[in-house]
Amino acid sequence: MEIVFPDIPEYHFILKGLCSDKFTAYPRFECDAVADFDKEITADIAFVPAPFAMMSAHGYVLLKAGNIFSYFSGPQLLSPQKENKEIFVGEKDFVSEYYAKILLKDVGVRRGDGFPALMEPRIAMLNAHEIREKIDLYEKWRVLANDLPFPLYCGMIKRSAKGLKEIVEGAINASVKYALNNSSDIIKEIAMMQRIENFELLKRVMFQFINRNTLAITEEEVESLRALNREMENMGFAVSKLKF
Repeated sequence: MEIVFPDIPEYHFILKGLCSDKFTAYPRFECDAVADFDKEITADIAFVPAPFAMMSAHGYVLLKAGNIFSYFSGPQLLSPQKENKEIFVGEKDFVSEYYAKILLKDVGVRRGDGFPALMEPRIAMLNAHEIREKIDLYEKWRVLANDLPFPLYCGMIKRSAKGLKEIVEGAINASVKYALNNSSDIIKEIAMMQRIENFELLKRVMFQFINRNTLAITEEEVESLRALNREMENMGFAVSKLKF
């Protein structure tokens, strides 16, 4: 089965065992880390930014394993001002551009380095030493979603492969457990591959976003995805009806 995922440390960690064929009891997976999600997804399994999943799930069912939520913050707007007409989003940020359009009305978004900048919470944590003044978009999300966790990334499987959904969720679950049991070696390997010098900081960030809800989301996380789906639909986005 073909699987695509964002080229970020957290998904290299989550899928390390699965993509290394550690589990002979599960199907064989061909893995591809991608640099963007501008194109239509065609893979059997895809891990994508949560807002992208809302718009792309017509032929997919959402997985309940391998998802990433933030329970303490949303994208960070690095700016001393409350109002900005234009913001910058980094090239390796998969989430913030979508949430700028959802949570920041009438703001233009440019790709690249610049100021004011918007970055997803996991990137903000990795760059905390550079951050001075910031506005956390989680406050805007809390108003919309009644304090539900902030959806960052979602897993999807093709509806035509729905019969394998539980098997795939089991494989992802096993891969996460494998990564957690071998975390030091895997995180060091990822830090070298992604050229991240501060291993301890990367480890701290990993464990902020990879937790029991990555193994299997609860109804609270499902409700947060439904809240995102409703808000995007209210704003005129062509969203899909969610199927779990």
